[in-house]
Amino acid sequence: MDRSIDGEVTVTHAETLTGHAKAVNCCRFSANGRALASAGDAGDVYVWREVDVGSTTVNSHGDVVGWKPVKTLRGHSDDALSVCWGPRETLASVSVDNTTILWDCESGNGVVQLREHAHYVQGVSYDPRGEFIVSQSPDRTAQVYAVVGGGKPSAKSVKHVRAIKAINDTNERVDGGRMATIFHDDSMTSFFRRPAWSPDGSFVVFPAGVFKRPGAKRAMHTTYVYARGNFETPVMHLPGGETPSVCVRFNPVLFKRREDAAEPTTPSDLPYRVVFAVCSQDSVAVYDTDENEPIVYIAGIHCTSITDCTWSPDGGMLVVSSTDGFASVVAFDEGELGTPETNIPEHVKSLLASSRIRESVPDEVSVVASTVPTPVAAGPRAGPGPTRIAPVRIAPTPM
Repeated sequence: MDRSIDGEVTVTHAETLTGHAKAVNCCRFSANGRALASAGDAGDVYVWREVDVGSTTVNSHGDVVGWKPVKTLRGHSDDALSVCWGPRETLASVSVDNTTILWDCESGNGVVQLREHAHYVQGVSYDPRGEFIVSQSPDRTAQVYAVVGGGKPSAKSVKHVRAIKAINDTNERVDGGRMATIFHDDSMTSFFRRPAWSPDGSFVVFPAGVFKRPGAKRAMHTTYVYARGNFETPVMHLPGGETPSVCVRFNPVLFKRREDAAEPTTPSDLPYRVVFAVCSQDSVAVYDTDENEPIVYIAGIHCTSITDCTWSPDGGMLVVSSTDGFASVVAFDEGELGTPETNIPEHVKSLLASSRIRESVPDEVSVVASTVPTPVAAGPRAGPGPTRIAPVRIAPTPM
């Protein structure tokens, strides 16, 4: 995928990787781009790497390819739904068998199997600092685990920290004094719930949320944001549309903050601006940490449910996938999302670098807020920043 001189996006087929016997549900490149993990039906997880220069391999169709499966990770007893990379060649995968498995990809061995969920595990995200792992399930919980002492995870070092299932706030209690649940149950039609950590590890975002205002007749769809290390109460929630959110993906580039970002209503105190996409089943909202509302909204680009999305390495394009068999490319003009920040703290630079081993870093940067803000009505704000795109329906291009 590239951009031509006139700004048009061009997509070129590079190669077809064959190995899975059934449907592939998720693919993720490692931070340094030298490995690819894929998870599919039947529970197999493959680790692919580029073939050494001078050697050749062919796929099942007889085509020459530059990537080949070097490890087959078998441990799930049913379909594997999602994977994510962690530091030091570690990998996490989740499955319909209700488990999360942490793998050592150098040896190909499973390190620990996590069994706290009571239903399918549909999404997983590894903290870029290597300390936390979060997973999400239609059992209406998000589970948080910690790798004690840093380093590679092991059966002794991985500890269950918390089950996120309700807002720990007396103002959020429903009839009978019960705390209100905050995630959709298994009646949600999407088969994926993909949370994500920010690239600096300062906060984590969970999709598939529900939020009911006091006195409201019905709950709204939402997406919850939790600050690092504080998993009791979300720092904010992002109101959704007519369908639940299913995935979150962060732009790999950190941007300069806006000139008006010092206002009291600014969601974060980060020295830079983090941009991320939240996909619902029928739309995409792009947020940043200087705003309470989306900076971009896109809808009507697919005929059926959205399943996932990913950003290009330069942060200029967003690719969205769907069960209709198509992938849409959302391309931003240079500077449209803002100016990349160059004055980044050294410990954050080390997280963003494409290195195989990431050193542990001090817990200096965090999102501030102690309560859950109420939804903010849509409306423009003054000041420099990205170009705002009004909601518009774009008909899918027929075959």
